[in-house]
Amino acid sequence: MFLEKETIKKISRNKRKLEDKLKVKIEIKGNEVECKGSELDVYISEKVFEALDKSFSINTALLLTEEDYVLEEIPIKSVSKKNLSQIKSRIIGKKGKTLKVLSELSECHITLHNNAVNIIGEAERIKDTVTAIKSLIKGSKQTHIYAYLEKSKTKPQIEDLGLKE
Repeated sequence: MFLEKETIKKISRNKRKLEDKLKVKIEIKGNEVECKGSELDVYISEKVFEALDKSFSINTALLLTEEDYVLEEIPIKSVSKKNLSQIKSRIIGKKGKTLKVLSELSECHITLHNNAVNIIGEAERIKDTVTAIKSLIKGSKQTHIYAYLEKSKTKPQIEDLGLKE
């Protein structure tokens, strides 16, 4: 797997911890990382490395080893063709406040990297978070987004599949 230099450095510094948590053997060759282990462990490792490459911390990326955590990417240009730097500014907010509040309200970890918003969170929280961020990208006011996320916290997350009698 080909990764950015900063990601390779992060993996090198935390190689032993990553190998223990991911249950794989990590080999670094230049800008490439190779994992050896079971197919499932290698797959999970690739997801963790992908998260590291999207500017998540080691501990946040390792959440992907848990069964109910997922990584979601929203390319900004796929949602809106407007001024990219203006949209990024709206997502980040003054001194990073909007991004921080979005993370707290959604109970997800959110980064902005290479013109995309990346989210790590529990699968049941991701859907509402993606909807909120897409609305923000399209131009909705931050206060409306915050209210939406507040409301989504209170509604039951598990849908009835019609299996009860």
